[in-house]
Amino acid sequence: MDLFNNPEPVPPASQMAVLPFLAGVQGLLSAGRVDNLQLTIHRLMYREGQEFLQQVCPYLPLGAGADGAGRVFSVNTGIMGAAYDKAQLFRTRYFEDEQAFIAARSKDASMKEDAKRSWLAIPLLGPDEQVVLILYATCETLNFFSDDARIHQIVAMAKGFCLLHDFLQESPFTNLRNFPLLKGKPNRDGGGLHKVQETVDIELPRFKTLSSFNYEAAAA
Repeated sequence: MDLFNNPEPVPPASQMAVLPFLAGVQGLLSAGRVDNLQLTIHRLMYREGQEFLQQVCPYLPLGAGADGAGRVFSVNTGIMGAAYDKAQLFRTRYFEDEQAFIAARSKDASMKEDAKRSWLAIPLLGPDEQVVLILYATCETLNFFSDDARIHQIVAMAKGFCLLHDFLQESPFTNLRNFPLLKGKPNRDGGGLHKVQETVDIELPRFKTLSSFNYEAAAA
């Protein structure tokens, strides 16, 4: 649940910096059977002396009825909060069937009874192991993210995304800069991790030079 009634604006340049990457991930995941896939990216942001997670762009597929760009969350909100806190990849674990998933969900009072069956949160780390971005995905297909091969493909794409933005720090486009974000005390007023999730031991995507994500147009 987002904390504030109105989303905080995200610079269009920051949104455009992640949308092509997410569109590529969407294309990869849509090659197989998947129901109601949603993808987005969250970044660390600063407000009133505190750090929050902020949704950088609308959910993909675009035009599917869910926007959400600019929404602000506590850093311990759900699966993405766990990815932030632990600097680890989290996903929904494997279930033998739909009944097994529903039984596990019923034991977790914090989970809603909705159509979602699979979640994924991949942190993208900075040079000091800090979380810079979190790739967040969900869908209504059981065990979709429990497929290890699929996870390795997504992580490989995220590593390429990191390499690109490291290059852009050294050779930026004219009039486009990644401005540093302020630091604050992490806000932890959100809910925790659901019991149906698990960690995955995998080498995470890392930026070599980028420590915050705040692209904006800059004067020449």
